[in-house]
Amino acid sequence: MKSYLFSIAGNIAAGKSTLTKALERRSGGRVVSFLERVDYVKENGYLQKYYEAVSAYDRLKGRKLNSGDRARFLEVKEEAEYWGYKIQETYFLSRLLDLGVLTELLREGQSVAQDRSIYEDQIFTKNSNNHEYITDQDYRRYLDLFDLTMSNKPKPDLIIYLESDVGALKQRIIGRSRGEEAELASPDNPYLANLNNLYRPWIMKCGLPYLVIDTEAIDFRTETGLEKVIEGIVRKVPGAQQLFN
Repeated sequence: MKSYLFSIAGNIAAGKSTLTKALERRSGGRVVSFLERVDYVKENGYLQKYYEAVSAYDRLKGRKLNSGDRARFLEVKEEAEYWGYKIQETYFLSRLLDLGVLTELLREGQSVAQDRSIYEDQIFTKNSNNHEYITDQDYRRYLDLFDLTMSNKPKPDLIIYLESDVGALKQRIIGRSRGEEAELASPDNPYLANLNNLYRPWIMKCGLPYLVIDTEAIDFRTETGLEKVIEGIVRKVPGAQQLFN
């Protein structure tokens, strides 16, 4: 049986892990779920420090500064740039290691549903550069590293993009109560909206087969919704039918 790699893509709280696990259950294990293995990022407080640093910088940008505020502004900007590159470098290296494990699973004939692929790093890094969380020099360094390391790596047979409105994402973040994400759910925080603005152009230009799922219209937590997703997968990748019979 041919093995397939399905990468579940989407903004924070779009439902990637939920769909990944649902595909494993529905396939009876013919597709295994592969979740992000970056617990140490949270355990060491990296993610919370990153969100806090970039949110603090966003609050200061565009504000009129008096002489006493300028030093503080530069301090906050440097903190955002430090964590902007630190978090992206950490995630990239972690996902690169994950890709090695995925390659072995695929080689052994095991199909995989992956929660966020390494290719989505391009969205987060571009967003960080657009909003000055990563310097132009560090962004060019990242792009060179990505091109160098990804030239001979396996590509997804299908990217399943979970498209969600920002309001729905913020409600899900509030509902799942992960402390490091609390800042993102603030009504005036633009981080999720900035990412959303990049996702659709990226998925259309990525050069890989893709399927867009409107998470407000299709609730894949239900049997009916999940079957609609599987119908879409099989329509895009006909050989995948054997996984869900």
